[in-house]
Parts: sequence; C-alpha cells; structure tokens
Amino acid sequence: MSYVIKRGWAFYWGTSEWSAQDIIEACEIADRLGLVRPAFDQPQYHILERSSVELEYEILYKKYGYGLTTWSPLAFGILTGKYSKGIPEGSRLSMSSYMNYVADGFEVKVAKADKLTAIAKEIGCTLAQLAIACNRPQKVIKTPDRLGDYLVALRNDFILQHSVCRRGLNLSSQLNAYESETRVLLKLAATGRVVNILLRFGRVVESYMEVMELEKTAEVTQWREQLSSERQERVLRFQQIISDEQRLLEAMGDDTQQMELLTLLKHDMTMYHSILAPEELDVMSDVYDEVVRHSEFVLVGKPPSWFLSPHDLLCENGSYYLDAVRVSKCTTGEVLQTGSGDPTSWEEEEEACLRQATVWADLNHPHVAKMLGACHIGKEPFVVHEPAEPLVSNRASAQSWEPLLGWALGLQYLHERELGYKNFDDSRLLARHHVTASGVLSGLGLVPVKRQTSASLRRGVSNTFSMVALAAEDGNDDENQHELHTPTWSVPSDIFAFGLAIYNTRQWVSMYGNEKVPVLPQEPPQFLSDREWDLVDRMCARAPDRRVSMWYVVHQLQAFFRASISSSDNKAPVDLSVSLNPEDDPAEEHEAYKPPDNIDDFIVPKMNVKVVKAMPHLQQKYKETPGTNGTMLQHVIGRLAGLRAQLQSRENIKEATTVMEGFVGVLDMLYDQLRRRDLGKEQSSSSVVASFCASRAAAQKVAIFHHEIDRLLTLADLRDVSASAPTHVALADIHEGSSESIDIACDTQDAILDTRDIHDWQLKWSKARREQLRSFQTCLKDTEELKRQLSDPKTRLEAQMLLQFELHKRRSSYPNSVLKAMSLALSVLDTVGGSSEVVPSWFIPPYEVVLGKHIAQGGFGDVYYGKWFDTEVVVKILKSQASATSSSKGGSPPTSCSGSNEEDAMELFRREADHWFMLNHQNVVHLYGACHVGTPFFVCEPAKSTSLNSHVKELACARPGYNYEEKGGDPADIMRCLVLAGIGLKYLHERGIVHCDLKGNNFMVGTDGKTIKLGDFGMSVLKRSGKGRHTAHAIAGAVPWKAPEYLKGDDPTVMSDVYGFGMCILELISGTFPWAGLPEAAVKFHVTKRKALPPRSKKLNDLQWNLIQHMCCYEPSERISLDAVVDMLHTFRFE
Repeated sequence: MSYVIKRGWAFYWGTSEWSAQDIIEACEIADRLGLVRPAFDQPQYHILERSSVELEYEILYKKYGYGLTTWSPLAFGILTGKYSKGIPEGSRLSMSSYMNYVADGFEVKVAKADKLTAIAKEIGCTLAQLAIACNRPQKVIKTPDRLGDYLVALRNDFILQHSVCRRGLNLSSQLNAYESETRVLLKLAATGRVVNILLRFGRVVESYMEVMELEKTAEVTQWREQLSSERQERVLRFQQIISDEQRLLEAMGDDTQQMELLTLLKHDMTMYHSILAPEELDVMSDVYDEVVRHSEFVLVGKPPSWFLSPHDLLCENGSYYLDAVRVSKCTTGEVLQTGSGDPTSWEEEEEACLRQATVWADLNHPHVAKMLGACHIGKEPFVVHEPAEPLVSNRASAQSWEPLLGWALGLQYLHERELGYKNFDDSRLLARHHVTASGVLSGLGLVPVKRQTSASLRRGVSNTFSMVALAAEDGNDDENQHELHTPTWSVPSDIFAFGLAIYNTRQWVSMYGNEKVPVLPQEPPQFLSDREWDLVDRMCARAPDRRVSMWYVVHQLQAFFRASISSSDNKAPVDLSVSLNPEDDPAEEHEAYKPPDNIDDFIVPKMNVKVVKAMPHLQQKYKETPGTNGTMLQHVIGRLAGLRAQLQSRENIKEATTVMEGFVGVLDMLYDQLRRRDLGKEQSSSSVVASFCASRAAAQKVAIFHHEIDRLLTLADLRDVSASAPTHVALADIHEGSSESIDIACDTQDAILDTRDIHDWQLKWSKARREQLRSFQTCLKDTEELKRQLSDPKTRLEAQMLLQFELHKRRSSYPNSVLKAMSLALSVLDTVGGSSEVVPSWFIPPYEVVLGKHIAQGGFGDVYYGKWFDTEVVVKILKSQASATSSSKGGSPPTSCSGSNEEDAMELFRREADHWFMLNHQNVVHLYGACHVGTPFFVCEPAKSTSLNSHVKELACARPGYNYEEKGGDPADIMRCLVLAGIGLKYLHERGIVHCDLKGNNFMVGTDGKTIKLGDFGMSVLKRSGKGRHTAHAIAGAVPWKAPEYLKGDDPTVMSDVYGFGMCILELISGTFPWAGLPEAAVKFHVTKRKALPPRSKKLNDLQWNLIQHMCCYEPSERISLDAVVDMLHTFRFE
C-alpha cells in the first residue's frame, strides 16, 4: 500500500472491520519499517452494533487519530421495522448474499427492533429516525472536516421535532459545494463564506424558536461555542498541512489550480475579513504566501467587483441559482475558438473571461442581458447573467416582432458604446420567456468596433463607424447580389449578420423551415411582406456603405411591431411613428374604418385634425426650433410638402392608401418631436456647451424622418428614376483642412450639388451638421469667452461632464479636430475649477432622455414615463434640497436651485447611484443610468404602478369562484409576494445597502405581472442628506412604517428595514395601512414614547403576529434577522 500511495495512485489506505488489536499491530509494523500507516476503518455501526466504534476503537482515536467510514446505520433495513413479520419477498435480505451479513443473531436483532418501535412511538418519531438520532450524540462520529457538524445535527433534531418546518432551514444546499470539494486548500479558501453561512443559519434557528415560542435548550444556546471549537480544530488541521512541505506542494496542484487558489483566498479574506478569526486569517495568509513563493504568481489588487466564487452558484436539477434567484450561465471559452481547433491555454481562457466580463459588466440596457457576475479562474471560466435563453426554446413566444425589436435596440446601444460582435450568431440572441419573449443580447463576444482614425471621419446617422469595404475587387456594387458574409468586427458586419438573423427567425417562426441560410435568396420569400423583405434586403446589401443604419432598422421594426398588434382590416391607419407618450395606445379599439380618397382628408391622430390643417400647424411649429436644428426640420417639412403634393393627384402611385397612411404616421411622429419634452431642454442649463452637445442627438433624430420619407417614396415608386437609390446609412464626409477645422470648401461643393431633387437630403443634412460642428469648434477654441460663460461652478461642472461624455462615450460622432478642441476646452476649465471628474459608468446626459406622461409627484421628486434609446423607461427627477421644502403641486419637472446642503446632497446622490448601478437582481428595480449635474435624475426599468395590496386583490379577483371581499387576499399569493419582496431586500442588505423608506407601494410589480421588485430607494436620497433627514418625516408620508430609532433622528440600519418590512407584512395581510386613521404625530408618539405596535388585525393568526412582533421590537438588537424572516415566510406559507 505504501508503494501505491507514493506513486500517487491513492491518497491513503484503510481497513474494514478489523479488531482494534489488529489495527494497532499494523500501525506498529508500519512505523517500524517506515511505511504508510492505515488511516481509517470501515465498521458496521448502528444502535444494535456499537461496541467497536464506541468502546474498542477508543484507543485508536487517541493514539493514532484513526478515522472511520461507518456503514449500515439501519442494519440492512432491520431498524426500519419491515422485517418484524418475516422477510418480505424481493427485499434485500431475501437474497443470500446479503443475508450472510446478518444471519448471526437475526431473530434477536428483529426482536430488539420491535421493542425500539414502541419507544419511537412514545416520543413521536419513526424507528428509522430514532436509530439515526441515537448515532448523532457520539462525539467520535463526525466528518473529517467537521465545520458545521453541530449545526447540521441541531437542524436535523429540530426538524424531527417540528415537521412543520421541513420546507425551511435548508442548510445542505448551501454547503453541498463545500462538502463535495476534494481539494483541501480550496476548502480553506472557502472559510469565510462557509463561516458566514453557519453564523447566519445559527441565528435563523434561534429566531424560529423565538417566533414559535419554544424554549431554547442547552443544545441550542451553545451552538456558537461548538462552532468556535470546530473552527479551532480545523485551523490546527491546516497548520499540519502547512508544516508538511511535500503534502502542501501536492495540495497546491498545477498552475491553473494555483492561480485559482490565490484568487479565492484573496477574495475570501477580502469579503469576510470581519468574521474570520485571527488564527484563520493567519493560516490563510500563510498558505497564500507559500503558493506565491512556489508558483511565482502575484495578484495585483483585489478581485474584480463582479467576481464570483465557483461555489456562489448553486445548481439544482439542471438550473442555476445565485442569491436564491434563477440565473443563466455561459462559458467564455467559445470566444477563443478558431478554425484550426488548437487547444487554448488556461492563461488565454482566463484573460478572455476577464476581458469579456469587464466589458459586459459596464453595459446596462433593457435589451442587453444583465451580467450578474463572472468567474475567470479554474478550468472552465464562466459568466452568469439574468435568466434568458435562446429564442428557439419557445416558438410560441417568438411569433411577435417584439424579440427582434429588442435585439435591434440592444444592438443600437452597443454600437453607441463603440462595441460590436466578433462573431454575430444565434447564440447572441436571447429572450426572456416570462409572458412574452422580450429580446435581449448576450454580452459575450463583444469587441471594439473598427473606427477610421484619419482626418476625414465617415459616419452614419446611427452612430455607425468606418464603413469597411466588403465588396469584391471587381467593383460590382449591386446591392441585390447577396454573397456569403465574412465577419470583420465592424458595424456593417453586425448589421449584415442581424439581417440574416431576422430572415432566419421569421422563417423558423412561420414554420417554412428550420435550416438557417448563410446568404439571402434572390427572390423575396412568402413569409416576409414586401416591406419586411425590403428591410432585410437593405441590411444585407453586398457593399457595406449601402447597408441601412441601426436607427433605420429600429424604426422599421417598431413599425412592424405596432402593425402586428393592430388589426389591418377593422381599424384606423396604423400609427407607425415612435410614440413618445405612453398614453397613446396603438392597440386601441376603433370602429370599422374606410380610408379617404384624398390625402388632405386623412386625420392625424395625435393632432386630431385633418392633414390639410395639420401641415400649416407643423410648418409654424418648427419655426420655434432655434438654430441649425430648425434648419434641418425645415428641410423635413419641405420634403413632406412635396410628397403631399404628389399624393394629392394619386396618379401613377403604387400602394396609394398604404403610402398615405404612412405619410400620416410621419406627421404624427414629427408632431411628437416638436411637442415632446426633451429632458435636456428642461433640466440642463442654457450654456453653449450643453446646447452643442444636445445638437448631436437632435441631428440624429431628424435623419429618421428622412429615412421614413425615403421609404414612402420607394414604396410609391415616386423617386426620380435618374436619382440614385437612397442610402440609409452614410452621411457625407466631414472633411478637415490643414488648419484642423471643418473644411469650408465642402460647403461650396454642396452648394453646387444642392440643385438636385429636394429628396436627395443627405447633402443638406451634412451641410447643416457641419455648420453646427464649426460653431462648436470656434466656441471651444475661444477659451476666455468659454471661461466667462461658464463662471458659475454648477454650470461649469455640467459643461465639464457633458464634454467628457461626448469626448469618451460618443467620440465617433465628431471629426478629430473637434475632439481635440474638446480636450483643449477641458484642460482650460480644469485650471479654473479644478480637475474634472471621470464620467461615471452610469452617467446619462439629459438630452438622451425624453419625458412622457407624468406618473406621480412627491415631496422630494417627480416620476415620469420616458424613453431612452427608444426604449420605455421610468425617469425619477429629484428636487434639490431647497425646492423640496417648498414644492408645489403639479406635473411640471422641477428646475435646479441652490441650497445650503446641495454639495452634500450631490455627493450622496453619486454614492446612491454607484450602489444602485451595481445591483443585479430580478427582485430589485434595475437602474439603467443617472445624471448628477443640473437637476439630478435616475433612469430605471418600468414597472406597473400597482401596490402589493392592489396586486394581491387583482390576483384574487382573477381566480374563478374566489370571494375577495369575504376572504381577502389569497394566502398563497400573499406568501409569494412577501417572499420575493424579502429576497430583494435581503440582497440589498448583503451588499451593505439600507433602503430606509420601506412601505407597501415601494414594492412594485414587474411588467411580466409576476415578479415583485423593490424600488424607490433613489427617491429617498435627499431624505438622508444633512438637515433634510429630520424634516423628511414631516413630508415623506411614511411615518407608520418607520422604526422608532429612525423617527427619533438616528441613522437607519438594516434592522430599521426589518422593522419597516414587518409593517409591510402587516399591511399586506390585514389589507390596511399600519396605524390607519391616526395622524402622523400620534403615530410617532405611540411608537417612540409608548413603544407600541399597531393594533392586531383579526386577519392575523398567532404565528403571523408573533413574527411581526419579533421583527418590530423597540430595540433594534432584539429584532430577528432578515434571513430568518425570509426563511419563515417560505416555510410556513401562512396557511
């Protein structure tokens, strides 16, 4: 055996049912000859066979540290009672091979088992439970690494005595990964994580006993001491390993394992430093130093903020869970796959995962799958993201155009961030399968897109980048000639691949075939309409500079989606515009509709007037738009007037009705543009920098009108046959002369060419944009005038932040000379007011957000529907400290004003945004971005404006035969809502965030109608800033939910949230607010002076009321933990 072990074929050897004397003799021989001693014995051990383990082997434990691997705890089934009436046919003991083990004294053992059955009945358990429980108290029966043994046994005893708790107190799933780990040093690297689990679990068991009003036995009260003893014993075991250099080297493993070990050790010591004992930290540090010494690897800095330990991810029945929530997992090795098939090294895989996770973690958009964490170490690096699967997993959900629109919006966002896909294939196209398939993109495989860096910057209106020539060298630029696509890591490449994805998806959805095509056919297929085929055909044009822009793709897919949810036969014209007002319902029912014959008789829905009156109104409205943006809109109006004149004759017009309905849609969209509430106009200062930065977004939006007019002209066959086909992607070059300024010669050239058809709009658009950029460049170069205009610190801070954003986040929108002018201007401003801060990853400029319908107004802010990157969002605008104290009612957004605490409030806002932006959980409202200059605001995901009470009522009323008025909310619905709400709050607390403003209407219902999300902590920012904290209670309207210490002016803690959540439980079960009917002053008196709770509702049973009482104790230290609350909500189900 020594030879086998030294060759590495085994780690140790043991004996099986040897006598103690034989084992002692074997150990002595091994010591005398320098051989490896046996390490353990494998005895049979149960309540009927105990002598060897408990008596005979005692000397072995003390003298040799001998181990055990016991077997047959139920004596081959005898201790289940099934053999009390003989041996059943087909049972294990009916086979001779098994009967040989128990033949000796079989009848005697069965008779003893029958007597034990009677004892088991007296204490209320089965014979098998009694047999297992009798083994547990033996101190010699323990695991090799016995960390947690005592708590596991304590949990098992508690469940045996209180079977109602069997659904909760689940410790095994949390420890499975640790206990199944075979590498001893990786178990050391999980010390903090496991200790944290055990400490929290012990407090949960105590909380169960308090709420259930059970007496704490001595076994319960000493769990901390027992855990401490287990930890000390474990430290000694690892110290022995460190002292044995050969054993330590073997435990380190290869290079991959050593890097994994170093990362996990550093991560664990960083994350759990506060709960690790000094001796545990010492032994972990010693191992870390030894690994560094032998491997020569050195880790610089902390692990990334997104880092996950492999054990953080739980796998159950093929599904993955993180923080008790289902997630999706993908490996990152595929991004390194090459055609050669050569294997990649672990260094390459680790670097690839680090690079991919770093890029993905910075993305935050409704249609890019949210990354929740990643692990870049080990043999299979992986990324975890929100639950989203390939669309092919659900054909029914894919019938709508919704997932394709989602992918387009996500791709548009990625291109704005100057990112594209190395290889765009179906694995990047995911969908959330809740109610409908919401399309989201994977963040895997993203790379910086190619961008031209020469003096001339060619740019598409959709922020497309450097059009790389893909056409064949023979110069054939026939865009209808489709060829096999070769990825080039550019925006045109993505658009080509996405066009193919649209074709293949619609083919699959329509059940015309499952085989994906690598190139488009020459003829349009039956499953695509003419307009749909036109879009795909343009996306897959052979020449990259002939492909449409992502802005155009998004606009067209929005039209397809709107058309798909409206009936084309019995309804008014489909509004194909991009609605900016959630009040407008595209699916609203209309009576039977017959289109007019004359274009002037069509009604523009949002204006509620006929075209003949709408056109003069729009012509007057655009004049209110100042500067070059007004000039751009003037050209749009001119083109619309020309198209209207052609449509009035209806001669030689194909698809006349469809074109006229589309024309009305453009008027609707233009009316939206002219009347919409651009957050940049309402919240930003009037500085020249803010205006110029906003002009980029405005110019891009104007181009969309031109694209839609081009589409209508093509559809109606009204374009001059001599004119070239419209290109939906390329802008005219913005040239720079030797003086590094926008080339004026281009204006002269454009003036010569500007005699062409009015519908050749690109030259006019390009000329207007050059005028904007030239003015911008001139302004930035006049540094003295710039300093004078930005002398106010707030205005200067805003200008610095916007310039930084445009320079670093939208740099592809500007020629190099303007970029240099921006850098120079920033340097000058830095000398005036100090160095400008780095643009936060969550920063969104106001001019990229459009306000919609006003939702709600509070003492500290207003909430609106809005749009960001053409995606529905919710915008939360915070009032400054001064305006908060004197807020007026109404729907208008607040404006900036100064206050004594504004600097503190701004810093608090930044910290809040930093924290919120890092949160990744389906039970917490997602933050897409924020702005801290000007008037601060948050942009977050939309949710139903429904309180938990209303949601529970809706669910109950939807159940056939359920009487809500008589029974109230369904207990199952209440439990589910409370568990999900508690999980979200628990997630916040685990990341050190206190909500401090809990109440029922701060838990929102997701757009899927199922998920409960915790939100509105952004609106409480100013409540916690300086003097505003003490005045907050008078105007916040949430006093009945507040903890006593918070009402008295102390800072809120996690225990304050536990109190608030207790009041939310009371609110949801009882159906009424806490302290309903009492004024806030009276509530504050009862809570802080009388230390009272609200009156008990008759709808609360004893267990529910006990839970609330223990959550809402007057002293924070006496309240039970949120871990216990969530566990009990799941366990008892309040039935």
